[in-house]
Amino acid sequence: ASQWENFGPGTKVTVVPLEQTVLTESGGGPQEAGKTLNLKCQTSGFQFKTSKLGWYLWAPGHSPLWLASLDSSSTDATEDRITASRQETGSQIFLKIEGLGLRDSGQYHCARRVGNGDDTDKLVFGHGTDVTVEPGPRAPLSPSVFLVKGQNAVACLIRNFYPKELHVSLDSPAPLISAQALTLVPMANGTYSAVQIGRVGENDTVTCSVKHLGKEIRVSHEPDHTGPDPGIASEKKLSCPEQNLMEGPEQGNKLLLNVMGLRLLLMKTVAINVLFTTMALIF
Repeated sequence: ASQWENFGPGTKVTVVPLEQTVLTESGGGPQEAGKTLNLKCQTSGFQFKTSKLGWYLWAPGHSPLWLASLDSSSTDATEDRITASRQETGSQIFLKIEGLGLRDSGQYHCARRVGNGDDTDKLVFGHGTDVTVEPGPRAPLSPSVFLVKGQNAVACLIRNFYPKELHVSLDSPAPLISAQALTLVPMANGTYSAVQIGRVGENDTVTCSVKHLGKEIRVSHEPDHTGPDPGIASEKKLSCPEQNLMEGPEQGNKLLLNVMGLRLLLMKTVAINVLFTTMALIF
């Protein structure tokens, strides 16, 4: 007798590849305030028609922010100026944001929701596309410059200027200052502010030179041997107590966070001295 006599007719099994979600965003880059942003996400590796998809914004220093969700029958968004849509034939989803503001800067991710539709679902994110919203055209404006010095650290604060192109240098007759790259921040009033941090000896003279629109502004600090307080220098026409370095708390915090982000350049205790002095100026 055949060894196969006791087997049934059998059933056919087809092994298909495991789903591999691929999400690729595009359309980011520099954007002008007040304009409209259009992003696209190309998807593959899963059943697009039955999937729940969405858009998220991940801004520096913040948790991911949900912007919009899409499924086969409906869409939902956080604001009226935000529109999400999908194209079945191309397996693509789109995001449109009107009236861009500085708060819209960050990394935009499309995401796929995987699970049973409850709180245990997981989100699969794409790599994202960076969007930087910058002020629109306006009349040129020269900056105000402040120099803040701690024991071994120095910060040059440049406030309210346009356009954004400028050159900043920290100089000292002592050994060369170690300086971090310039940090530039767009402001809500349509201008820019910037900060540069460096390291220098406690008793060294320091000069911050700012070149903007063909003009040069130089602000110096010389050690004061008559008192214990660190010096704070500014242009003669400026009075530090009268200056409002930030136009609003949100932008002030943003610039301050950038200052704090540069503390890796400095010794921890030195950086704290400079930051506390900077906070006194800003707030």
